[in-house]
Amino acid sequence: MLKFKIVAEDDRLGRHLVSTKLIKNGEIIFRERAMIQGPAQITIPVCLGCGKAINESNSHPCTECGWPMCSEICQKNPNHIPECRYTVQRGDKVSIKNFGMIHPIYQCVTVLRCLYQKQFLPEVWAKLEKLQSHSEERKNTPKYKNERVQVAEFIRRFFKLDQIFTEEDIMEICGIVMVNCHEVPLGDPPYIGIYDTCSMLEHSCRPNCSKSFANDGSIVLVASEDIERGDHLSICYTDPLWGTPNRRHHLYESKFFWCSCPRCSDTTEFGTHFSAMKCRKKNCGGYLLPKTFLEKTDNTKNSDWHCEKCEETASCFSVQDILERIGTDMIELPKGDPEALKKFIDLNSLYLHPNHYFLTESRLALIQNIGQSEDGLVNVSDENLDIKAKTAAQLLSLFSVLTPAERRLRGMVFFELHAAVSEMGRRSFEPNIMHSRLEEAKKYLNECIDQLKNEPSCLPEGQILNQAKQNLKDIDVILQKIQNNGSDSVPVIL
Repeated sequence: MLKFKIVAEDDRLGRHLVSTKLIKNGEIIFRERAMIQGPAQITIPVCLGCGKAINESNSHPCTECGWPMCSEICQKNPNHIPECRYTVQRGDKVSIKNFGMIHPIYQCVTVLRCLYQKQFLPEVWAKLEKLQSHSEERKNTPKYKNERVQVAEFIRRFFKLDQIFTEEDIMEICGIVMVNCHEVPLGDPPYIGIYDTCSMLEHSCRPNCSKSFANDGSIVLVASEDIERGDHLSICYTDPLWGTPNRRHHLYESKFFWCSCPRCSDTTEFGTHFSAMKCRKKNCGGYLLPKTFLEKTDNTKNSDWHCEKCEETASCFSVQDILERIGTDMIELPKGDPEALKKFIDLNSLYLHPNHYFLTESRLALIQNIGQSEDGLVNVSDENLDIKAKTAAQLLSLFSVLTPAERRLRGMVFFELHAAVSEMGRRSFEPNIMHSRLEEAKKYLNECIDQLKNEPSCLPEGQILNQAKQNLKDIDVILQKIQNNGSDSVPVIL
């Protein structure tokens, strides 16, 4: 029995998915292979079989059409059939000689693959044409105008398809690709995929599902909390670690709707104050937020911000000035420098709520940078080790409320937390304290493994998963030694 059903279109959601039974947190809801996959619109030359980057040394032009491939095996990949067939029909092979830089011809490949379904594979096309394209909304955007020339006109002229496909046909497909594609991060560079069932998942800035990718590019949809029968299934279409105005603006620009999900509707973002600034009134201790982020479609740029505790207000312009300055300072921070990050956090904690997205992003970078030298955590000061552990715990507490569906992110933070706690145990001179620390580290490793259990080994998160499993075994060995002889000299090497 399927764990969900497809509900027919309505004016607001279109087709969407609803659970048909209780789905437990961490349970796989479905796996789905892509209907169409291909290179991103903006990309360097890639193999059109496997998606790997192509350069002068590994380029093996397809003997039929000339598109550069990385091997004869990839030349026979079924994914390559559409552009190969259309190129052969035009009578001249494609010749690509500039590698390692963005190449405009690749803008047409994924669109060509969709056109091929329209012409030759009606069963697949029947699914594709049901997906939203937002063509009317797109017509007034610069991207639409560029695609008319660089994609639609180019395809009709270069591949001599003007008698088969109209400009409207191609622009409709451009919209379907833009609105429905998922970036698949399994290669370098990433490619994109269009999925049937997954395209019906609705958006929420605090979704109840998370997606992972299998090695073959299939999407694996996992429940990120207990989902009751009849609940809508949702994922996040944007970056959940952006502030509310930025998330809403990005969704409007890329998906053509203004989000009014429960998180966007709550200026405090479930009490986390993720977008809030400190009140400027001395000794107040309150936080500034607008009355709503939904009032205007211009991201409330004309709305004053109000202190939740006193009557202090700040104009949106003064708020924007402060946030823009802080954002610029963060961009200019030297890479890999924990001390610079600590100073940035300390300074801007004077202006921002402790959970503010700028401080959260900086803290994420901080816990990853502490201990990134060749010696790992061995030479990290006790102070910085304590900061790493406490900051990781703080982030996990925030994410459990704000965005529990970010399983990859949470798994990484659990791993960093285990590393800090394990090193604290190694430095202890008391067997009981060492034992307690290692048991605590085991708990975090098990959480890490649970969060990352569906990640493929080709991704950094999958590599962390494998390391976490090995570290868990190592800790068990050490704990057994401590139990056997009570020695306080057992090394902890993780």
